[in-house]
Amino acid sequence: MPRIKETGGLDGFAGVYAHCPDLFQGFMYRYGLLWSHSQLDPVLKDLIRLKSANLNGCLY
Repeated sequence: MPRIKETGGLDGFAGVYAHCPDLFQGFMYRYGLLWSHSQLDPVLKDLIRLKSANLNGCLY
């Protein structure tokens, strides 16, 4: 599969949103609501982050 040449700039996630600031702003608003203003226990939030990272092969 052809790949886009890396430019040494922003990584994939930030690079995609850099092309659509309005989309990024909406994402960050909802992300903030989920992680900063939710009633989930902080330990459970960390477990969710770790599980998600593990499932995606991230060495978080």
